[in-house]
Amino acid sequence: MKKHRLMRAKAHYRLLGAVGLAMSASLLTNCAKFKGTTVSISPNPLEVHADSVKYSGKVTIPPKSGFRPKSNYTGKLVIKNGGQRYEIRTINISADQYPKKQLKKEGVTLTTQGVFAFQEGMDGGMMVAENSYERKGKNFDLPDFDLAPCCITTSRLVDARPYVLFEQHTYVSKRTITMEALFQFPKNVHLIQPGEYERQSIKDIVAFFQKKFPATSITLAGYASPEGRFRRNQFLSLNRYKEVQKWLTEQMRKEGYKEYLDSTFFKVSATPQDWEGFKQNLAQTSLPENVKQQVIQVIASNMTPDAKEQKVMQLVGGAKEVEFILAPLRRTTVRLEGFSGRLSDQQIDSIANAFLSGSISQDALHNALMQEELYFATTRQTDAMRRERLLKAYTARYGQDHRSLNDLGALAIQAGRIDEAADYLNSANRLSSNNPAILNNLGLVYAARKEYAQAAQNFQASYAARPTPEAAFNLGVIYEKTAQYAAAAEAFNNAGDLPRARYNAGLSRLLMNDLAGAKVALERAVQQDPNHALAYYVLAIVGARSADNNLLVTNLRRAVQQDRSLAQKAQKDLEFRKQRESSEFKAALNP
Repeated sequence: MKKHRLMRAKAHYRLLGAVGLAMSASLLTNCAKFKGTTVSISPNPLEVHADSVKYSGKVTIPPKSGFRPKSNYTGKLVIKNGGQRYEIRTINISADQYPKKQLKKEGVTLTTQGVFAFQEGMDGGMMVAENSYERKGKNFDLPDFDLAPCCITTSRLVDARPYVLFEQHTYVSKRTITMEALFQFPKNVHLIQPGEYERQSIKDIVAFFQKKFPATSITLAGYASPEGRFRRNQFLSLNRYKEVQKWLTEQMRKEGYKEYLDSTFFKVSATPQDWEGFKQNLAQTSLPENVKQQVIQVIASNMTPDAKEQKVMQLVGGAKEVEFILAPLRRTTVRLEGFSGRLSDQQIDSIANAFLSGSISQDALHNALMQEELYFATTRQTDAMRRERLLKAYTARYGQDHRSLNDLGALAIQAGRIDEAADYLNSANRLSSNNPAILNNLGLVYAARKEYAQAAQNFQASYAARPTPEAAFNLGVIYEKTAQYAAAAEAFNNAGDLPRARYNAGLSRLLMNDLAGAKVALERAVQQDPNHALAYYVLAIVGARSADNNLLVTNLRRAVQQDRSLAQKAQKDLEFRKQRESSEFKAALNP
């Protein structure tokens, strides 16, 4: 156990850096109790990954070091930063755990590994060993010594601002609509009969006009049955559609339609002898098949209209014998095309704003807007508090609609009310399982609670249900926070052109030590957003790591121009420890 403790302590020493190592080796060499002892720590400087610092160390105590039986060493590893002190670990080592022969002839070599949680106040500090030695009941204070600076914090530059997903409305203010109707006429009559107005299809057209729905065209086709003289039938077919056109014009004028009253709005046609309709009805009769074929041949012939009519009527036994065929052909058909009469965006906004201002009650709001209109109204609010109020009013009436619960959860996430968001989203999830928006937003709840495994599972499920760039981005953040940098880079690439995605992809590449890939991604990030200060800053780090001084200086200058606070950060950033004293580096901090 004591051997293991010594190994862990020495690993701490290694973590704190090359400068600290030189000092520790010197001090311990000069100390009579540990003459010649050396300590190595890695990485150097310490680095933060997944909000933690991992380290390993090696301690070599040479033979004849003065470390003798009945001796104990105690060392406290701490991070010191100004007046702040963070205890990492206490190590106790007893010489009695080693054979005397080993201490005298071989010495002791120990290795260890450890990890500690990074805290913001550690940044810019130094890992220090506070040492003491005890032998035969006597205590000796040993010199404290620096081990390694803390810390490289580049992994913490990820832009982790979350992307919530709101649900989608299905409301459209204009929906194409087509209405069809017909007016039937008695034989030799072109005036509309009163009973025709009672047809439901005609009533529907009247209702269309009464609701002021926009119409785009009306097509009228007047028909006459083929018996009788052609000129008479021509008059009937023409005047039948004209009577209907006159009636429609009156209805539209009555309801305030003005732009539709010119003759070009109506598309009209007249068919004096409706032989096509006659043939269709003839096929349904019990007339002999040879008669039917003869009739069809006559209809297809080049006879004059009156001669054709006389021959057909002769074949079928006269007009009275086929009146049941002829009667339906005396008609005018109506085809109206337009849009349904839903409220305009402006009308919906006006009603919603009246509720939000207190001018109308919640009941009045529900009466004024249908369900989809009200949900659509919530999506049009740009102020989060007003949108939330409207969503709560929606939920009061339509509490089983998962969309409003999801959106309330999303707003709560944005406001930092994580427990409230969880309640809304869990309720939404019970109503709509495997919903990509709900899964994404639940992932953000888990991420806020640092339950990263569950967060990743939710984002993965959301992306599988519907591959949104938002879910990909949020998943990339989780991978980056858990030091899975290759997976993070892939996830951010899947986020496409979503703001901040290319930047985070470049940062992930850098943390993988893929300097070329990081450079490409970050240069794309600044092309997408020329004012992205952190993208320039991380490009400067790429320059530092790749010994490309021009890349470093050029981008550091641009970063500081965009954000002056980055100059102070760069001065203490261990990424630039090798360039810190150069004149070009200093000049870049004061562009």
